[in-house]
Amino acid sequence: MSKAEQKIKRVLTALQDHKEPDRVPLTDFYWSGFLSNWKKAFNLPEETDIYEYYDLDVKVISPNMDPKVESCVILEKTPDYVVFKSGFGCTVKKMFDAPMPMFLDFSVKSAEELLNFTFDDPRDDRRYFEKRCDIINCGDSFGTLPSFAEDIERNKDKFCLFGSICEPYETMWRIRGTEGLLLDLAMHPEKIKAFAQKVTDFMLGIAEREIELAPLTGMVIWGDVAYDKGMFFSPKLWREIFFPCVKRLCDFIHSKGLITIYHGCGRSLEIFEDLIEAGVDVYNPLEAKAGMDPVMLKKRYGDRISFFGGIDTRLLGEGNWEEVEKEVLYKLQAAKGGGYMPASDHSVASNVDPVIYDKLIGLLKDKGRYPLSV
Repeated sequence: MSKAEQKIKRVLTALQDHKEPDRVPLTDFYWSGFLSNWKKAFNLPEETDIYEYYDLDVKVISPNMDPKVESCVILEKTPDYVVFKSGFGCTVKKMFDAPMPMFLDFSVKSAEELLNFTFDDPRDDRRYFEKRCDIINCGDSFGTLPSFAEDIERNKDKFCLFGSICEPYETMWRIRGTEGLLLDLAMHPEKIKAFAQKVTDFMLGIAEREIELAPLTGMVIWGDVAYDKGMFFSPKLWREIFFPCVKRLCDFIHSKGLITIYHGCGRSLEIFEDLIEAGVDVYNPLEAKAGMDPVMLKKRYGDRISFFGGIDTRLLGEGNWEEVEKEVLYKLQAAKGGGYMPASDHSVASNVDPVIYDKLIGLLKDKGRYPLSV
């Protein structure tokens, strides 16, 4: 069995079958600032891949899924920042010493304009075979990545690979802006519902082409519809507008023999039953500050859904090793019987000490072996 096949088996045993593999599967998402600090801390070559270095199991590789293929058109550039227009039509400012970009303006100003917004061909070869500088792949940096196809070829024999797509809300706020979209949801829900179906059609086209080009095990669906206190809008509205779209995405992914990971930040407990009904197999990232405790959630939902994430990034960035160790050993209880992949509760940020993170991975590999003793 090849290394990739071993990792695929480990991931599916834990997350799909809800059983115990040899050890808990591992992966994470990383800010570019952390990766830079990590390489400096351990005197590593610039080309070092953290996933290979720690022999992690899962790698998520995404194509350019911007509505317009032409992404990141530079409007202004200085030594300190760059201003660009993204393929979503929004104008974005990226300060090179800041972790995330600022959204300055949105080209769509009304629900009516949103309905008239058009998407480029989801199967356009440029999305998959040209270098990527789109907003989803380069959200906390402004660099150029290898093409989707090149990244797949480089990693297909090393990792359990997942592709990714966005559900409609995640797509629409980048086109309309959060304030404008929330206003439209309240005043013009039928128009938003109609556009959500167009977004879903587009993302299904992206997913179909990813699956054709890559040996994927699953697909991540990006969908932030909540913050740390609850939903951005009513659960009733989510069920009416977005549930049918998420179900269509999950149904298609399952029809291709893949599993689904739904990445939803914040406290989305009010729609958790709906996400399970829609076909979500794994929920991520389980933000600690939002009360998304994987140990507690597994007790309630663990026979119907698996979990990925949950390790408090506030502790990773600001706590000492004893606090981090206590957090990890507690969260690993969710892995008893399978059904859990430990990771940060969003991504590994720039303020995380590389030495602490290195010890964290060592602890997960040591204590994450079955039978667990935590």
